[in-house]
Amino acid sequence: MTAAAQQPRRADNEQRVAVVFDGAHCDRMRKALDLRIQFGELLDHLVGQRQLAAAVYHRDVRDGAERKRLASFIQRLKTIGIQTCGASPEEMDPGRRERYGTNLVELAVDTLRSAAELDCAVLVAGDRKLRPLVVALQARGVHVVIATALLLPDAIVASDHLLDAADEVQDLTAFLTATFAQT
Repeated sequence: MTAAAQQPRRADNEQRVAVVFDGAHCDRMRKALDLRIQFGELLDHLVGQRQLAAAVYHRDVRDGAERKRLASFIQRLKTIGIQTCGASPEEMDPGRRERYGTNLVELAVDTLRSAAELDCAVLVAGDRKLRPLVVALQARGVHVVIATALLLPDAIVASDHLLDAADEVQDLTAFLTATFAQT
Protein backbone atom coordinates (compact mmCIF):
# COMPACT_ATOMS: atom_id res chain seq x y z
CA MET A 1 0.00 0.00 0.00
CA THR A 2 1.39 3.40 -0.94
CA ALA A 3 1.73 6.31 1.44
CA ALA A 4 -0.98 8.10 -0.54
CA ALA A 5 -3.33 5.18 0.03
CA GLN A 6 -2.58 5.15 3.79
CA GLN A 7 -3.66 8.74 4.34
CA PRO A 8 -7.31 9.72 4.28
CA ARG A 9 -8.04 11.47 1.01
CA ARG A 10 -9.55 14.92 1.00
CA ALA A 11 -12.76 15.54 -0.86
CA ASP A 12 -12.11 16.31 -4.54
CA ASN A 13 -12.95 20.01 -4.13
CA GLU A 14 -10.30 20.27 -1.38
CA GLN A 15 -7.50 18.44 -3.18
CA ARG A 16 -4.57 20.42 -4.55
CA VAL A 17 -3.54 19.03 -7.93
CA ALA A 18 -0.67 19.61 -10.32
CA VAL A 19 -1.11 18.63 -13.95
CA VAL A 20 2.22 17.91 -15.61
CA PHE A 21 2.41 17.41 -19.36
CA ASP A 22 5.24 15.55 -21.10
CA GLY A 23 5.13 17.55 -24.33
CA ALA A 24 6.71 14.80 -26.41
CA HIS A 25 4.06 12.34 -25.22
CA CYS A 26 1.29 14.84 -26.00
CA ASP A 27 2.73 15.25 -29.50
CA ARG A 28 2.75 11.49 -30.06
CA MET A 29 -0.88 11.17 -28.87
CA ARG A 30 -1.96 14.06 -31.07
CA LYS A 31 -0.32 12.59 -34.16
CA ALA A 32 -1.53 9.03 -33.54
CA LEU A 33 -5.13 10.14 -32.96
CA ASP A 34 -5.01 12.82 -35.70
CA LEU A 35 -6.36 15.63 -33.57
CA ARG A 36 -5.57 19.08 -32.29
CA ILE A 37 -5.57 19.15 -28.50
CA GLN A 38 -7.06 22.22 -26.88
CA PHE A 39 -5.05 22.27 -23.68
CA GLY A 40 -7.41 24.57 -21.78
CA GLU A 41 -10.27 22.08 -22.18
CA LEU A 42 -7.99 19.14 -21.42
CA LEU A 43 -6.70 20.88 -18.30
CA ASP A 44 -10.27 21.54 -17.09
CA HIS A 45 -11.12 17.87 -17.71
CA LEU A 46 -8.08 16.65 -15.77
CA VAL A 47 -8.51 19.01 -12.82
CA GLY A 48 -12.23 18.33 -12.41
CA GLN A 49 -13.47 19.60 -9.05
CA ARG A 50 -9.98 19.78 -7.52
CA GLN A 51 -8.00 22.97 -6.90
CA LEU A 52 -5.30 23.57 -9.49
CA ALA A 53 -1.94 24.16 -7.81
CA ALA A 54 0.13 24.10 -11.01
CA ALA A 55 -0.04 23.22 -14.68
CA VAL A 56 3.29 22.68 -16.41
CA TYR A 57 4.13 21.64 -19.98
CA HIS A 58 7.65 20.22 -20.42
CA ARG A 59 9.12 20.24 -23.91
CA ASP A 60 12.64 20.76 -25.19
CA VAL A 61 12.97 22.83 -28.36
CA ARG A 62 15.74 21.30 -30.41
CA ASP A 63 16.46 23.97 -33.05
CA GLY A 64 15.39 27.31 -34.48
CA ALA A 65 12.93 25.75 -36.93
CA GLU A 66 11.14 23.89 -34.14
CA ARG A 67 11.12 27.03 -32.00
CA LYS A 68 9.39 28.95 -34.81
CA ARG A 69 6.89 26.14 -35.33
CA LEU A 70 6.03 26.00 -31.61
CA ALA A 71 6.11 29.73 -30.77
CA SER A 72 2.38 30.42 -31.08
CA PHE A 73 1.53 27.14 -29.34
CA ILE A 74 3.78 27.98 -26.37
CA GLN A 75 2.21 31.45 -26.18
CA ARG A 76 -1.30 29.90 -26.14
CA LEU A 77 -0.26 27.63 -23.25
CA LYS A 78 1.02 30.62 -21.28
CA THR A 79 -2.20 32.55 -22.03
CA ILE A 80 -4.33 29.79 -20.48
CA GLY A 81 -2.10 29.54 -17.42
CA ILE A 82 0.07 26.57 -18.30
CA GLN A 83 3.72 27.18 -17.45
CA THR A 84 6.20 25.96 -20.05
CA CYS A 85 9.57 24.44 -19.24
CA GLY A 86 12.33 22.95 -21.30
CA ALA A 87 15.65 23.70 -22.89
CA SER A 88 15.98 26.08 -25.81
CA PRO A 89 18.46 25.44 -28.62
CA GLU A 90 20.92 27.87 -27.00
CA GLU A 91 20.90 25.88 -23.76
CA MET A 92 21.61 22.55 -25.41
CA ASP A 93 25.12 21.21 -25.73
CA PRO A 94 26.32 21.80 -29.30
CA GLY A 95 27.80 18.28 -29.36
CA ARG A 96 25.87 15.05 -29.38
CA ARG A 97 22.31 15.31 -28.16
CA GLU A 98 20.14 12.87 -26.37
CA ARG A 99 17.27 12.26 -28.69
CA TYR A 100 14.50 11.01 -26.42
CA GLY A 101 13.41 11.97 -22.93
CA THR A 102 15.70 14.91 -22.40
CA ASN A 103 12.95 16.84 -20.65
CA LEU A 104 11.98 13.97 -18.32
CA VAL A 105 14.65 14.72 -15.71
CA GLU A 106 13.51 18.33 -15.42
CA LEU A 107 9.88 17.19 -15.31
CA ALA A 108 10.66 14.76 -12.46
CA VAL A 109 12.73 17.21 -10.43
CA ASP A 110 10.20 20.03 -10.79
CA THR A 111 7.31 17.75 -9.83
CA LEU A 112 9.13 16.38 -6.78
CA ARG A 113 9.95 19.92 -5.63
CA SER A 114 6.24 20.74 -5.52
CA ALA A 115 5.16 17.47 -3.88
CA ALA A 116 4.80 18.94 -0.37
CA GLU A 117 2.02 21.25 -1.61
CA LEU A 118 0.10 18.55 -3.49
CA ASP A 119 -2.54 15.97 -2.78
CA CYS A 120 -2.56 14.70 -6.35
CA ALA A 121 -0.29 14.80 -9.40
CA VAL A 122 -1.74 14.10 -12.84
CA LEU A 123 1.02 13.14 -15.25
CA VAL A 124 0.07 13.29 -18.91
CA ALA A 125 2.87 10.96 -19.85
CA GLY A 126 3.71 7.43 -20.82
CA ASP A 127 7.46 6.93 -20.55
CA ARG A 128 8.73 4.08 -18.37
CA LYS A 129 11.53 6.38 -17.18
CA LEU A 130 8.94 8.25 -15.08
CA ARG A 131 8.17 5.22 -12.88
CA PRO A 132 10.69 6.32 -10.19
CA LEU A 133 8.93 9.70 -10.09
CA VAL A 134 5.59 7.99 -9.48
CA VAL A 135 7.07 5.92 -6.64
CA ALA A 136 8.78 8.97 -5.09
CA LEU A 137 5.58 11.02 -5.20
CA GLN A 138 3.62 8.20 -3.60
CA ALA A 139 6.24 7.92 -0.84
CA ARG A 140 5.52 11.60 -0.12
CA GLY A 141 1.79 10.94 0.16
CA VAL A 142 0.82 12.24 -3.29
CA HIS A 143 -1.89 10.36 -5.21
CA VAL A 144 -0.56 9.82 -8.74
CA VAL A 145 -2.74 9.66 -11.84
CA ILE A 146 -1.30 8.75 -15.22
CA ALA A 147 -3.51 10.33 -17.89
CA THR A 148 -2.93 9.10 -21.43
CA ALA A 149 -4.68 7.62 -24.42
CA LEU A 150 -4.51 3.84 -24.09
CA LEU A 151 -5.68 3.06 -27.62
CA LEU A 152 -2.43 3.95 -29.36
CA PRO A 153 0.00 1.94 -31.46
CA ASP A 154 2.27 -0.31 -29.37
CA ALA A 155 5.33 1.80 -30.20
CA ILE A 156 3.92 4.85 -28.39
CA VAL A 157 1.36 3.55 -25.89
CA ALA A 158 2.20 4.20 -22.24
CA SER A 159 4.52 1.75 -20.52
CA ASP A 160 2.80 -0.98 -18.52
CA HIS A 161 5.42 -0.44 -15.78
CA LEU A 162 4.40 3.20 -15.47
CA LEU A 163 0.68 2.42 -15.54
CA ASP A 164 1.04 -0.35 -12.95
CA ALA A 165 2.92 1.96 -10.57
CA ALA A 166 0.23 4.68 -10.64
CA ASP A 167 -2.55 4.94 -8.08
CA GLU A 168 -4.95 5.60 -10.93
CA VAL A 169 -4.92 5.51 -14.72
CA GLN A 170 -7.17 7.84 -16.67
CA ASP A 171 -7.69 6.75 -20.27
CA LEU A 172 -8.03 9.90 -22.36
CA THR A 173 -8.84 8.14 -25.65
CA ALA A 174 -12.60 8.73 -25.62
CA PHE A 175 -12.32 12.29 -24.28
CA LEU A 176 -9.66 13.30 -26.82
CA THR A 177 -11.36 11.78 -29.83
CA ALA A 178 -14.83 13.04 -28.92
CA THR A 179 -13.68 16.54 -27.98
CA PHE A 180 -10.87 17.29 -30.41
CA ALA A 181 -11.37 15.14 -33.50
CA GLN A 182 -10.38 16.87 -36.74
CA THR A 183 -13.38 17.51 -38.99
